[in-house]
Amino acid sequence: MTNRSARLRIAALAGALALALLLATAWGSVALPFNGILGALLAKLGLASDPSTLGATGETILFTVRLPRVLLAALVGGGLAVVGAVLQAIFRNPLADAGLLGVGAGAALGAVLAVHLGLASTVFFALPLAAFAGALSAVLGVYFIAGASGRASLHGLLLTGIAVSALAGALTSMLLVATEEFRVKTVLFWLAGGLDGRGWTHVQAAAAFVLSGVALLVLLGRPIDVLSLGEDEAASLGLPVRATRLSLLGLAALVAGASTAVAGSLPFVGLMAPHALRPFVGPLSRRLLPAAFLGGATLVVLADLGARTLSPRFELPLGALTACVGAPYFLLALRANEGRG
Repeated sequence: MTNRSARLRIAALAGALALALLLATAWGSVALPFNGILGALLAKLGLASDPSTLGATGETILFTVRLPRVLLAALVGGGLAVVGAVLQAIFRNPLADAGLLGVGAGAALGAVLAVHLGLASTVFFALPLAAFAGALSAVLGVYFIAGASGRASLHGLLLTGIAVSALAGALTSMLLVATEEFRVKTVLFWLAGGLDGRGWTHVQAAAAFVLSGVALLVLLGRPIDVLSLGEDEAASLGLPVRATRLSLLGLAALVAGASTAVAGSLPFVGLMAPHALRPFVGPLSRRLLPAAFLGGATLVVLADLGARTLSPRFELPLGALTACVGAPYFLLALRANEGRG
């Protein structure tokens, strides 16, 4: 694939994300006209002198509720997709994913622990930091346990990830039982995944962790590609394998932990986006990571739109929607992978 072709395909993904953002901003319990949204945004940026046609109520919905939510969905989806792409390269496994490897469960455990101890309400960055610590512990546990006997195989990774996720889930349940009743409902909704009630503060917190982590991972694209060749090949090329792998795992845990901290558990996002886009843009990280970010962002923005609009009576859990799409995709991909083996 030529660089020109790859750039055109990535540009098409960027266009799809822009369209998804516009649709998600416009549609909801209160519909906002497209021209009103664009006019209000241009006026906010100082690029238009005409007053917005949305009115005071429409502008409040746009800037206080709708816009921060869709931007947060894009940040979380893009971050999780990049994490999935990096983990697939590290483990040399096209079906590796933050959720399947226990990262999501570990991040959830860390975040719930912060809520249980009361740190989340008193220290602003306690939630993402606790989720980061839980995610890092989970991914390191999976890595060392699955690789204890040598190369981490597909089934070894999946089984170890299931075990680590089950342990983290059990500890999370124990914490929920011991948590004050008035906090339990909030925690349970957060575990199911969702963006209800999220605002600009959450966008800023997620952006600080997600964008910085993604940027560093993109800059490390060449070491990621070398590492994907195999441990022996990477070492023969002069790459410090162990230090590079741990650094990448740490950055992946940072992004996954921050994403889980603000949006809860969103399974399969990190598996679907890079796995589906790898044939589209190629396996090189300098192409795949930006494409995965755009694809994952589009996926979660549209899933959140569905969570808000599919039911007229209540909002569906965002994590349940990604699981309903991702589980069949994973089974089909697993069958195809075994067929090639």
